[in-house]
Amino acid sequence: MSYKVFDISTWNRKEHYNFYKNQVRCSFSLSTKINITELISFTKSKQHKFYPVIIHLLAKAVNTHPEFRFAIKDGELILWETLNPSYTVLHPETETFSEFTSLYCDDLNTFMEHYNSVELENKGNYNMFAQQRLENTFNISMLPWVSFDGFNLNLPDLGDYFAPIFTLGKYYTDNSKILMPISIQVHHATCDGLHVAKFINTLQELCDTIGR
Repeated sequence: MSYKVFDISTWNRKEHYNFYKNQVRCSFSLSTKINITELISFTKSKQHKFYPVIIHLLAKAVNTHPEFRFAIKDGELILWETLNPSYTVLHPETETFSEFTSLYCDDLNTFMEHYNSVELENKGNYNMFAQQRLENTFNISMLPWVSFDGFNLNLPDLGDYFAPIFTLGKYYTDNSKILMPISIQVHHATCDGLHVAKFINTLQELCDTIGR
């Protein structure tokens, strides 16, 4: 869990960070659609499950952009070297879910191996938090039963939680495209709309070029 203490004094967002952290404490969310046509084709050709592959791409995009890797540790602003994805897995028989975490690595096949081992190790574990929780994580959940145009988490006690939170919806076909709704929730102290837009562009590019 490598990180470095971030020097706020020389940051061009110092004023913005302090304002949204200490005065007007707020997060914001943005919902959009991602074109996953190429991604669906890739997963079918490789016989991969869709969920772990999109988790890997989300993690790859998160780790590309430092604005998504900030945290508070021991009272200081830090920048994690790597964030690992924590994601919800449904238990249909109880209609409850568990949170699992897989260690991020750039190589998809290696990540898939670890994802599968986590799934196997926690089979039959119905605890909400099935593993020991890591500090350097971000959150993903999926609503495969419904598509949406907007989704918002209500965080009355936002605190200093700076990691992004992603919610994915049911994908659908629109003409020749397969689209998936995605909602992104971030803390305004460390992320602006520009950073979220850059993230979305990165994620779209990863979906378009997977397997190339």
